[in-house]
Amino acid sequence: MLPWITLIIVIVFCVIKRSELISVLAKRKFAKGDLQGALQKFALAKKIGKLSAASLFFYGYLLLRDGQVDYAATILTHASLEAKKPALKKRIKSMLAVCEWKNGNLDNAIEMTEEAMVDYKTTNLYQNLGLMYVIKGDAKKAVEFNKEAYEYNSDDMIIMDNLAEAYAIAGDVENATEIYEKLLEKEPHFPEPYYGFGLLLVENGQKERGIKLIEQSLEKRFTFLSVLQKDEVEKLLEEARNK
Repeated sequence: MLPWITLIIVIVFCVIKRSELISVLAKRKFAKGDLQGALQKFALAKKIGKLSAASLFFYGYLLLRDGQVDYAATILTHASLEAKKPALKKRIKSMLAVCEWKNGNLDNAIEMTEEAMVDYKTTNLYQNLGLMYVIKGDAKKAVEFNKEAYEYNSDDMIIMDNLAEAYAIAGDVENATEIYEKLLEKEPHFPEPYYGFGLLLVENGQKERGIKLIEQSLEKRFTFLSVLQKDEVEKLLEEARNK
């Protein structure tokens, strides 16, 4: 093939796939911790061309992390319409369920995630639904489901945290403590295990260590998808100190 023909083919490919090429740059930005930079790249990619369902899914996820719930739902709905593979459709539905949760529609979110899990099990779905059951406060269901999740993936730190919290709301301090201790050995990067275990310890007479753990949670990164925001944990810390 003549060099100039090869060059033309490469140029045409880049023009056709320019949106996807920019989305790759967006993902790299996010991998480096630059959420806003990634969102800017995705916005540009969407503006100049058509994104794949998988790229739209990732864009929607980043929008959700940034707290743009309604726009995230719009992008994810578009992704769902474009998606052809059943597995991707279920992943998108589970993320739309998180949008429902963050919009205050927890029951809808649970129902959507339960539907997504029919004949399709992943660690992420176990994470999401396990957390939703905990937030719902149905102790029995939360424990049963999160035990199942733990059997599915006992190494996942979010699943471990969900199970520990489920035991805690069920009043099973012994099992909650056992899971929390195992989890803290892994030095999780997210705040929930630290303030969750800290509160459990404070409530059960181990105030000094409990307060230290809650303080430690404030050193971790909070995101829009965190169960509690930093100011809420600071309030919990003050209440724990005054007990």
